Amino acid sequence: MSTIQKSTIKKEVHFSEDGKHRYLLKKEWSKTKKKAMVIMKNPSDAGKLLLDHTTMFVINNLVKLDYGSVEILNLYSKINAKTFAEMEEDEEAIKTNDTYITNAAARVDTIVLAWGSGCSTSKKAAERQQTVLKLLEKHKEKIVVIEDQRGRSGFHPLSPQVRRSWKLKKVNLEDILKSEGGN
Repeated sequence: MSTIQKSTIKKEVHFSEDGKHRYLLKKEWSKTKKKAMVIMKNPSDAGKLLLDHTTMFVINNLVKLDYGSVEILNLYSKINAKTFAEMEEDEEAIKTNDTYITNAAARVDTIVLAWGSGCSTSKKAAERQQTVLKLLEKHKEKIVVIEDQRGRSGFHPLSPQVRRSWKLKKVNLEDILKSEGGN
């Protein structure tokens, strides 16, 4: 005898009018479970139908941790920018992105800082991290980072150490704000 399992992932994506910026990628597979927000560096072209490895690893790990949805946001909203110079945004895009970050933080149960260590090589990126962390101060009790099996933390979801298994570690926002460039 066999059983059939069916599931649906509801997707919602918010882009700029010109399609060059993605502000929010939301995926929901259960309305009754916890909601997570994952903040990374900048968006790929993953959207309503396109999938990428990062989104897949995020969803797989959050399902294992008994979450029912994720809102993926980024420090920068420009799609597929490869360098920090390409990520530079106009004031309107930054303001819009910050509004999305602030609103999502209020809706979710957990905020995962998942931009990894890549921003530590750019002074402007480190400043952007600090700006976003200050936006999250009101929700500091929700903030976590991804930890590997050895207890090291501050990973991006694509890091080989955490692709298949996350532990979420609470962090002290004041300590992160004091440190250079975030986590």
